[in-house]
Amino acid sequence: KYILLYGAPKVGKTSFAVQAPRALVCAFEKGTNALSNVKAQPISKWVDFKKILSQLRQPRAKEIYDTVVIDTVSIAFSLCEKYICQREGVDNIRDVSWGGGWTMLKNEFQESFREITMLGFGIIFIAHEKNKATNLVDENGDAISAVAPDIPQAAYTIVNGIVDIIGYISVEDFDENTQLGKRYLYTRQTPRIFAGSRYKYLEPKIPFGYDELVNAIGDALEKDFVKWWQQAGP
Repeated sequence: KYILLYGAPKVGKTSFAVQAPRALVCAFEKGTNALSNVKAQPISKWVDFKKILSQLRQPRAKEIYDTVVIDTVSIAFSLCEKYICQREGVDNIRDVSWGGGWTMLKNEFQESFREITMLGFGIIFIAHEKNKATNLVDENGDAISAVAPDIPQAAYTIVNGIVDIIGYISVEDFDENTQLGKRYLYTRQTPRIFAGSRYKYLEPKIPFGYDELVNAIGDALEKDFVKWWQQAGP
């Protein structure tokens, strides 16, 4: 129900997200113009998102939507920060006395998404990728960099506490003739990829696609149940 999905621009993140049941896209950036039959709400200010949140509190919202897509989470966090600054009458979040601005920002951002989960909606957070230095070196002694979600650390800490899966979309087996490649979703960390899952038996690498992920999660849950049943004994 709760996923952070990241990858390169135009790799299919939003196309994946809108396949979720009855999805509402909170479009903090334009990425839905080429998609048909998508319910998207453009958001240019945090107050726009707060209006959506107030509408999601209405009982009728559950008759229309099951999933809320945040595209992208980094822009959402930036707009939330601007909202706090304007509300407190400062130019920079650091200008709030005694470091209180960071606490206000964290609480506003965290409680907004926590409320969405408490209302019973699933959430798909979308982010771009970035290269991140690691402490590892390859066989030649060169430093290894890894791909990671391009999200401010404060926002990442909050999102990480919500999601069940952090998935990275990779394009591999690229064909120079067709200019096409195969897409995969990584759900486990590697030395060069940041990813993770709360599903113990979820495959670490699966073909990229909404149905493929749903089936993989189903298989993981079944394996978990079988393992529990075997350990429980007669």
